[in-house]
Amino acid sequence: MHKPSLRLFVILALLLPVAALVSSAAWAETKLEATIFSYDGKDFVRTETTLMAAGQSAASTKLDPGSAAYKALAAKHSYTGPATLFGKDYQSYYAPLVGDDGQLTGAVFVGVPK
Repeated sequence: MHKPSLRLFVILALLLPVAALVSSAAWAETKLEATIFSYDGKDFVRTETTLMAAGQSAASTKLDPGSAAYKALAAKHSYTGPATLFGKDYQSYYAPLVGDDGQLTGAVFVGVPK
């Protein structure tokens, strides 16, 4: 397992206890959304996601370059705050994924519907 994958594994492993704390009734009412983005030097592209767009997976769609989350991630900073994705409002958390060489390789997103 190379380093970016290990980091992603660690991030997701840290999120698991949070998901486990949510009761099944609360989970039914408040579904967490999550996305893993790749970054090609210009675009953050959803490679894996639970988000839906027009009834289909939002995989392969891009993060809006005009969004506050994009601006923070491009500067290798996390972003916490409101986000509107595919017509739905979320309280969101985005975190950059950076390789050992300091290069931005992607990002992760977790959102709670408002």
